[in-house]
Amino acid sequence: MLIALLAYAAVMLAVGLYHVRHVGSFREFVIAGGRQGSGLVTLSLLASMIGGSATLGLADLTLKLGFPAFWWLGVGSAGLLLQAWLLSARVRNMGACTLPDVAGIAVGPEARALTGLIIAVTWTGIVAAQFTALSQIFSVLTGLDDTRALLIAVSLVVVAYTAAGGQLSVLRTDALQFALVLGGVAAACAWLYAASGEGIGAWLAGVEPFNDRFGWSDLGSLFLLVGATYFIGPDIFSRNLSARDGATARRSTVIAAVVLFGFGLLVVALGQWAAAHGVNGGNVLVLLIRDHLPAPVALLLGLGLVSALVSSADTCLMSAASILEHDFLRRESVGRTRVFVLLIGGVSLCVALLKSDIIGLLLAAYSVYAPGVVVPLFVAVMAHGRRPLCRPLWLTGVAAGGLCGFASGVAGLPGLPLVGMGVSAVLAVAALAVPVRAAARS
Repeated sequence: MLIALLAYAAVMLAVGLYHVRHVGSFREFVIAGGRQGSGLVTLSLLASMIGGSATLGLADLTLKLGFPAFWWLGVGSAGLLLQAWLLSARVRNMGACTLPDVAGIAVGPEARALTGLIIAVTWTGIVAAQFTALSQIFSVLTGLDDTRALLIAVSLVVVAYTAAGGQLSVLRTDALQFALVLGGVAAACAWLYAASGEGIGAWLAGVEPFNDRFGWSDLGSLFLLVGATYFIGPDIFSRNLSARDGATARRSTVIAAVVLFGFGLLVVALGQWAAAHGVNGGNVLVLLIRDHLPAPVALLLGLGLVSALVSSADTCLMSAASILEHDFLRRESVGRTRVFVLLIGGVSLCVALLKSDIIGLLLAAYSVYAPGVVVPLFVAVMAHGRRPLCRPLWLTGVAAGGLCGFASGVAGLPGLPLVGMGVSAVLAVAALAVPVRAAARS
């Protein structure tokens, strides 16, 4: 397993180094020149969305909720379909490089700075979380008590190929990484159900959209807070902006939504098998690899889980670094963006090695994004070119929604993000109602 991991890291690094010579401009580095076809964009979308929460987290959630845990990705699929219908082509045709850039075009420079601040901080935390999860997986895959050296090596490879080839290398490594994670999850499902003498009928018997642990109100909350990040998210927007045109962006998003739906069913099926066979006491998928799968299938699933974490980390690195260069410094230097990738990667790795509480705080701050950014930015994009916005009112909505989300994470008040989303929605819509002349003067 250790040799396989090292070989995997070598391939990823080779892809990044190969694309160094193809990067000639900032747009090439950040959005791969905006000329990618639907196949590559779709695979990269899927790899970016499927990280630790969509694999390790979803399987564990299935033990607690049963089949309704599927809605964690089910609402993501719905959010993608809504985006394809309303936003994908529109965003691609705005000519932006980042999500804050979209906000700047639709609203103004203040919106660009505020959304950029929220994303840069929270996405750095997500990178650290992916590195931390890698460390936990490595300990099981290799049998080593201390995996810090391996974590450092793989994390540095991720940072290196991202800094070297930018979005060009991220898109191509994402394609390979998604193939590994889908193949690993599918192979594990097939083997476990076949080896235990159970077929599709046994799985269907446990399919129930709702139960006493998860009802309609839970689905509504999940759709608003989790589905919203699939509807409008910096990583997903970066893939739309990488597409060759609006039609390609829309088509890629629809295909990704359908595949994500199926992938969610596979992961939940693994969780249901684990629950039925008494697998507990730790991370479900890791325990399946260690105790229940033959070596070839365990290797494939293990590399798939590593790929899921790595593909999320490299995309978050690109998002945070490009935002710092393009939306804070208002420059387009490829060299400096590479430096930002290295700095953000280094900070994230240090946090992961220390296992500091900073990770908890940064991930809690992620709840700022959905209530603070999603609805106001949707309103702004739909109104762009049609109706002016009152900037102060719109910015107040973003700040108020974000503060509610942050307070929820710090104080442990789960209802506040929904309140914040409602407040930001009301203020964003109100910003449209301000008379044109007043809006222009603002």
